[in-house]
Amino acid sequence: MQKRSIVTLLILLFATLVFSTVNAQSKSLIWNRWDVFINNIDVTGNAFDVTESYDIDFTGSFRFGSAVIPLTNLNNISNVTVSENGRALQESCSQQAGTFCTENTTDGLSITYYFTRPINNGSAQFEIGYRVDGALRIYSGGDQLWWIAVPSDHFGFPIESSTITVEMPQGYAPREGVDSVETYGVPGTVNVKGATITATANQRIVDNQSFEIRVQYPHNAAAQPPSWQSSFDSQRAYDEQTKPLVDLGLIALSIVIGIGGTLAIYARWYAKGRDPQIGPVPKFLSEPPDNLSPAIVGTLIDEKADVQDVISILIDLARRGYMVMEENQEPGLFGMGTTSKFTFKRTDKAADDLKPYEKRMLNSLFSLRMERTMDSLRNSFYTVISSLQGDLYKGLLDEGLFTTNPQTTRAMWSGFGVLLFVIAGIVFFVGTSAADEVSSALMLLPFAIGWVGIVALIAGNAMPAKTRKGAEEAAKWRSFYEYLQNLEKYSDVAEASKHFDDYLPYAVAFGLDRSWVRRFASVPNVPIPYWYYPTYLGGRYHGGYIAGSPLPRPASGGLPGPLAHAGGSGVSLDSMSRNMSGGLENISNGLTSMLNSASRVMTSQPQSSSGGSGRWSSGGRGWSGGGGFGGGGSGGGSRGFG
Repeated sequence: MQKRSIVTLLILLFATLVFSTVNAQSKSLIWNRWDVFINNIDVTGNAFDVTESYDIDFTGSFRFGSAVIPLTNLNNISNVTVSENGRALQESCSQQAGTFCTENTTDGLSITYYFTRPINNGSAQFEIGYRVDGALRIYSGGDQLWWIAVPSDHFGFPIESSTITVEMPQGYAPREGVDSVETYGVPGTVNVKGATITATANQRIVDNQSFEIRVQYPHNAAAQPPSWQSSFDSQRAYDEQTKPLVDLGLIALSIVIGIGGTLAIYARWYAKGRDPQIGPVPKFLSEPPDNLSPAIVGTLIDEKADVQDVISILIDLARRGYMVMEENQEPGLFGMGTTSKFTFKRTDKAADDLKPYEKRMLNSLFSLRMERTMDSLRNSFYTVISSLQGDLYKGLLDEGLFTTNPQTTRAMWSGFGVLLFVIAGIVFFVGTSAADEVSSALMLLPFAIGWVGIVALIAGNAMPAKTRKGAEEAAKWRSFYEYLQNLEKYSDVAEASKHFDDYLPYAVAFGLDRSWVRRFASVPNVPIPYWYYPTYLGGRYHGGYIAGSPLPRPASGGLPGPLAHAGGSGVSLDSMSRNMSGGLENISNGLTSMLNSASRVMTSQPQSSSGGSGRWSSGGRGWSGGGGFGGGGSGGGSRGFG
């Protein structure tokens, strides 16, 4: 009888899971039209109205919609209105049908609106209107309106057509040959007719594609720049103008080293470039020799601040309780397989005692926010990598491990070698015409200079010199590297598993993270790092981690139900079986995927192509300020239905 009850319960559970999966996958929608109208622009008071108009076909049952508009690059959003099929909804947070609720969240202004009645396999038209304050950019050469009309986050559902219309006030129409009007995101066509600007998307907007517009118009002397503009412009100027000049400055700096021959370079290395001689050290060390941070150790060993050293900062901050890494799994195409999505969340631990490179990492991830998806770092975080690397090189100096910045030393010698090649080329060019008149031996000079250039390039890698402390530290940490690399040779893996979490950041810095995770994945009962939250395992991970909280606690409030995603979602029996245990073996693939994704995403850069934008053919070819490329507009966020 008991066995029959168990079988019956399993059948009912399986049927429930199948029904839930089918029901989730049956929900989808298509935006037939997504238009945005911008008008009532107050060029002096820095404000304008935005109206988003949707025409949507729904498949499945839907009862509410959601819009989240970031409050970055603007001062405030107010006067929100929502209508369904021409009928105005009432503002109320009662979650009743025919109402909408606005709330300021860490992601921006959240608008949740509830349909007058559930929509089952039908169509509907919606309008969301609001007043935007402080989003206009003020420059003496021409003020700008830059608005992300269709954000990239529309949950994967396609948008068949989209038009952005901007009505400028009288006297502020873009000037031909002076003011630029351009779109970013999907390719678009721009039309300027007097004070009315129209931008039309030339194709369907799918996946995570976006559509935004940037309009320059005559400067209003009475307008005041918004408070955020100065820092925004400074960052854009650095990324697009200053950084290339810094690179050229390093090359110019190498000229001061002077010209020398092979013996002079050798003498320089012998006197200044060699590491101090130290006594014997153990072949291996089974624990870290001191408290140097993993990123500093990784940079010390090979004298280069690699991407893996930067990633080790991330892992070390998590291990020390400054942040949590959350893994969510989404079903793959047609429900086959899963895809992991990662979110970084800040804890409540104060950052007062962090090193400069650790503070930069934490501030770059969580500036003005408490959580950040890994996908949001794509094509943007790469601008921070070079600064973090510079902080690590400075960290070597602060720890007394190097006499000079190793990066600068290598750059100087490389520049010196390149200069010698340039000089050799000039001498060769001049020598070919002057050899007959002066001496044929003149042609030996460029070959001699070129040879010295080759020696300078090769010797440059050996020129960074450690202090005695640095040489001793490097030797000891190489012994620890030997232990991590050949753990089975020196220790029992099961016994060493208690240090899995402690040594993981060092394994990342050493480039051993994949093998380190794989080594312990098959060891029973290795605990999941407390800073890693695989939500798909359920249990204490159910609901994820609440950013800023000292301990996990159940989430409260939020939307009245899950937002639909393209492709559907569901729970499988396989995932349920994994939830019944909580060891490292259950999350080893996800942890490895996180490390791989972090390295790839954080160094990704946007493609330098203008093919994805539309431009006013009669407009100017430059901008009065705020940078020359996309990726810096106001607005955007996410739009979805459930």
